[in-house]
Amino acid sequence: MTDLLHPRGRRWEARPPLRGSHEIQGNVLAGFNKDHQLFRFLRFTDEKSARTWLAAMLGHVGTTADVEDFNEVFSLGRTLFGGDPAGLKATWATVSLTPEALVELSINPDATREDLREHFPHTAEQAARANGDTDHSAPEHWLFGRAHQHVHAVVTVASDDPDRLDTTARNLDVLDTLLGVTMVHEQPAATLPGENRGREHFGYKDGVSQPGVRGFHHEDPDRPGHRAGRPGSPLVNAGEFVFGHPTESPRPDAAAWLADGSIQVVRRLTQDVEGWHDAVERHGLGPRLIGRHPDGRPLAAARGEDFDYSDDPTGAITPCPAHIRKTNPRAFAHRTPRQHRILRRGIPFGPADDGDGERGLVFVAHCTSLAEQFEFIQQTRARNPDFVPGERGAPTGVDPVIGGRFVRTTGALYALTPSVSTLRLLAAGRELPR
Repeated sequence: MTDLLHPRGRRWEARPPLRGSHEIQGNVLAGFNKDHQLFRFLRFTDEKSARTWLAAMLGHVGTTADVEDFNEVFSLGRTLFGGDPAGLKATWATVSLTPEALVELSINPDATREDLREHFPHTAEQAARANGDTDHSAPEHWLFGRAHQHVHAVVTVASDDPDRLDTTARNLDVLDTLLGVTMVHEQPAATLPGENRGREHFGYKDGVSQPGVRGFHHEDPDRPGHRAGRPGSPLVNAGEFVFGHPTESPRPDAAAWLADGSIQVVRRLTQDVEGWHDAVERHGLGPRLIGRHPDGRPLAAARGEDFDYSDDPTGAITPCPAHIRKTNPRAFAHRTPRQHRILRRGIPFGPADDGDGERGLVFVAHCTSLAEQFEFIQQTRARNPDFVPGERGAPTGVDPVIGGRFVRTTGALYALTPSVSTLRLLAAGRELPR
């Protein structure tokens, strides 16, 4: 195999194998990175129509290979031309199915239900009620994700061009109508414009620190175990994000049909932007609560993301309750530095400017264990007032951002983003291999 050169002339290994996957859907390992997105929460009418719908949707699905090939060309164009290459645009889609839908579409529903039990022990609604979500975050106020709504599919459509996104959405509307698929909720979302590009509505750069994925990202030849070109980004085994690959800790076996699939967490988080600015930013407290400056620089150091809190055990620089420290303690996770990680694919929704209109974030995450990843971060760290990150220090309180009064949940669900082969089997009404 031919070696590749990275920008500073050192050698990388040949292209990591997962970059060429036509089984893993896009936006799991290979992020869509599109400015315009649409989330469609759908309900099926009957199994036969649902299978026909699924067969038609396969023509819209972008795979990891499709998306990453485009992303690499786009990045090269940006480097060569000093900006986004004009005319280089794409529109992608993914299809995720809830456990309810997977059981209904399976020709062996009892076996499928058993295969899913370990990985989806409860719904997002049940988890919320168990955690005591009340008031404005209670499931009664959700736009999607409640049991009686029977959401069966989540279709994510993403494009560089809003007109192309609208055209695709209209085509999908026709398909849904023909096959009796009902829209439970449709959520448009978009990157904020101008200087707020890449930021969420509170004004802070979002999605800064992401784990590298072994077998998908290049390894740094000078620092084994870390992603090349991204200091502070350890390589995590791919099985933490897609089934059927090595994990960082022992996990229950997954059925063969789950291979190359991923658990998708979707949450609609409404932000009280005016309240945040009045109570927090006006007093200069935002960076202390987030743990970063608005442009994404960590308070911890001026060396990018290659930092930990080993030299700041009491929180003098980055307060211990700060959002980024609660959700990822870094040095204090030294025993399990590559566990409890998720891949985030969130994007803002709502008007960019102050005024009428609800604003917030469509939070999207991928993992293979709700208990050890997403829910661990939420329950053991962020929402746990007694969480102590390490062997010393005081309890850190509840995460002041996602656990405070400025963010409320207005929709949530768990789904599976299956492999392309599994989508084909479900569409054809064939047995799922175990």
